[in-house]
Amino acid sequence: MGTEFPTRGQALNTCTDVNKSQNFIAIADKRAEVMAESQQLRTQISDLEKQIPNAIEETELAKLRKQLADLEGKTTARTPLEDQTMENLQNRIKQAKTEKMITDEIDKKKQLLDADKNLLACILERIPQVQSPDQQFRTYMSISFAILIGLVILGFFILAGFDEIMRRAIFSGETGIQFLTLFSLVIAIILFGITSILQDKELSALLGGLSGYILGRTGQKLGAGGSSSGVGTGIASLQKLIKDLKSINVTPPTAALSASFKSQQLVADPKDINGAVIRDDDKVFTPTWESSNPSVATVDQAGLVSRVGAGTTDITATFANIKSNACTVTST
Repeated sequence: MGTEFPTRGQALNTCTDVNKSQNFIAIADKRAEVMAESQQLRTQISDLEKQIPNAIEETELAKLRKQLADLEGKTTARTPLEDQTMENLQNRIKQAKTEKMITDEIDKKKQLLDADKNLLACILERIPQVQSPDQQFRTYMSISFAILIGLVILGFFILAGFDEIMRRAIFSGETGIQFLTLFSLVIAIILFGITSILQDKELSALLGGLSGYILGRTGQKLGAGGSSSGVGTGIASLQKLIKDLKSINVTPPTAALSASFKSQQLVADPKDINGAVIRDDDKVFTPTWESSNPSVATVDQAGLVSRVGAGTTDITATFANIKSNACTVTST
């Protein structure tokens, strides 16, 4: 795994320390620390620069120091007034800053700020080179899934090599190749989801398309075998509907809900390329209904919208990755 990054509390002051690290969290913590320190230094420098116009003259500071030295060097007993004067002089000298003293302090803080800038540049350059815990998890999952696919494919060929009957069963009619392809696709889709390459809706679309393909293949086999005609007819109707479907129209386009009118039934019609409603005698058109703001109104899978609170929300129906127009629902 490489050299571990120093734990919190250990010194980390050079680019060499940063470049030796493989610990993403520790580098990120150091980045936050350096950024906070840099901001604090900038504030301090700004405050010091504002003090320059009010800086005490060198001659005046020397005069104050001489007065204090005279009182401290007095051989006879000091009066209470002289003691009070000494205390005031000590406080004034302690708080007094000449322009040179302020500029020297500014220069020191600027040197510290430059050092922080250099260290921060090293950290920002190093962070992309080190894997975060999320990236490590994705890497491990990618390797695991790749090994899994490899083992399944290898197992197929081992079985095919040892048994002629098994070889014919696997490769006859491309059944085995289809299984391997579908298996690899499912694993790839899952992996894309884990690694956040694909988002929820994209994953749903891919898995839905894959499911439709599998159902279609099943329907073809059932139809060819002359059995389960009802299932085969339903699948054939579904395939035809998906093929002809070009848009979905939700009516009414707007709806108003209130405390006295709490629900509204919506209807979704599948339409072809010409805008005509597609007949659905086998009732295979079952869109998924969705509300953009469930805190205003919810919708069940029959298209019934129910009031929840005040506001506006859009209700849509989706089928075969085709999304309908939105019905704008206003709730008062």
